[in-house]
Amino acid sequence: MRETNIVEKFLASVINVAVVGIVFFPFIFSDVSSLIKKLILIVIFLLYNLLVLIFNKNRCIGMVCLRTRWKENYPFVNQAIYILLYTLSFSTLLFHVYFLFDLFLLNMIFLQLPMVVLKKNTLHGYLSGKMITVKTSP
Repeated sequence: MRETNIVEKFLASVINVAVVGIVFFPFIFSDVSSLIKKLILIVIFLLYNLLVLIFNKNRCIGMVCLRTRWKENYPFVNQAIYILLYTLSFSTLLFHVYFLFDLFLLNMIFLQLPMVVLKKNTLHGYLSGKMITVKTSP
């Protein structure tokens, strides 16, 4: 058993975003504003993670696919904080100030990447109680 690396952390998130994107797909064609669609997507992402927390011991589909799990059984409060921060990090994909994905790039380059390199953990994992994911044996 070893701690997950940056690629495994990234791929787990990509899988989670894809799952949420599939659930969100019917809303793409709804007759509501772009802002409402973005908020719906964020709520779906939050609900997905809350359901994973409640029904699958906080082991999301991305973690299952990559055969990773949490190193410890972290308290519910830590897991809830993690989910809120993870959702906030996800939402940077949807909003921009100067150009498309500018907030996401700032988040990844100046927050997430340095944290993973220096602390071996994402910012949301670190702030929510140094929650660590590990790779299980195949």
